Amino acid sequence: MTAPKLTFQAWQALALEDPAKIADGFFSRYERLTPESRKALFATHPERSAILQKIKAGCAAEKAALGGLPYVLQDMFDIEGLPTRCGAAFKEPFEALLDDSCLLAQTLGNHGAALLAKSVPSEFGWDMKGHNPSFGDCPHARGLRYVCGGGAGASIHAVADGWAPIAFGLDTCGGIRIPAAFHGLFGFRMENNNYARDGVFPLVPSLDAVGWVTADIDDLLSSLEVFYRFPDDATNLNPRGYLLKDSLQGISPESKAGLMQLTRPLDIDDEPAVSKMLAKRFQPASRAFRVIQNRELYSIHQHWVEEYRNYYDPHLLKRIEAGRSYSPAESEEAAIAQQNIRASLIGFFRDYDYLLMPISPLASPEKSEWDRTLEEELLQLNAPLSLSFLPALILPYSCGGGKYNAAQMLVNPRKLQLLPRLLEQLRQSYA
Repeated sequence: MTAPKLTFQAWQALALEDPAKIADGFFSRYERLTPESRKALFATHPERSAILQKIKAGCAAEKAALGGLPYVLQDMFDIEGLPTRCGAAFKEPFEALLDDSCLLAQTLGNHGAALLAKSVPSEFGWDMKGHNPSFGDCPHARGLRYVCGGGAGASIHAVADGWAPIAFGLDTCGGIRIPAAFHGLFGFRMENNNYARDGVFPLVPSLDAVGWVTADIDDLLSSLEVFYRFPDDATNLNPRGYLLKDSLQGISPESKAGLMQLTRPLDIDDEPAVSKMLAKRFQPASRAFRVIQNRELYSIHQHWVEEYRNYYDPHLLKRIEAGRSYSPAESEEAAIAQQNIRASLIGFFRDYDYLLMPISPLASPEKSEWDRTLEEELLQLNAPLSLSFLPALILPYSCGGGKYNAAQMLVNPRKLQLLPRLLEQLRQSYA
């Protein structure tokens, strides 16, 4: 049964009242999981005493924005005293207990947060369905009928199922965005490589980005304030945005209706020429992303493939080996497509503050609905953001029948001070 999704404030009140309830509650639920679910969800966790100590220290710290909050972290990020296994089928290179924590974990600790557990990624975090043949597919919080999605799907599951109020992972091409949409959670994707290099196992090094999710819009703002400084008058600004309507052509009617409802409080422009220009520039995004991804996968895994070939997911192995076969012309074509996408968005942000696009053509898809066409559509919707290095809000909306989808709001990186105002405007949609 899904546990209640408490706000930051409620979690912090519990931590102050009795921090042992948080630690003991985690281990009690953990022990009640089936062996299959436990294996698919959580890679490892600190000892109870270490969790309890971190929670107490966070509560005692002065002006700690995340004081006492437990969080879940995808097992691509290093934590002192724990291994980083990356969801890999072979163990030998990944069993060592590490001496240092990643920069992200250090920053979260400085703000009073306490690591609860590390979540299992899809194998090396690459699969957008959340598939891992060795540990099992990450289950959707509402049941096995639905696709969880994303390389960091288990982190999103942890928030949706009430294990923790916030969870982090890599969003290289939807690793956070896609499962957040399928679960109806708020989130944020940072600029590329911000916190994604120091103590993090790379997926696609030039495109890796950190993302996180919360269950509450106010908690999203609180978490943003940990990483970004906003002026006191930030909510007095009036952002101007654009909805890329060409991106709505392939999405389901209920997803389109939900997205249009979400945008009602916003100042959205409607200039067809802009949509056609961006859609044309975005058209080669999925192909360009695949070329860049596969080439960098090969550069990372080429030596391990020689020794552990039989352990790799065959689909991942196919992508790795494709990475060494591209011609110079194909690589150059991908680079040019990426440059064109970035240039078009630089021009776009001279006139606008944000760009809205859907994340998925379907709301909370069932496993029977997943096919290569859906996977390609997801890649086409999410690759432009990844290739452009931009930050983005993840904004969920209900599509009826207990299903969810979400929009990605690509934000002008020079105007991140607009984020509080945007969330203030959007609050009307979530009232």
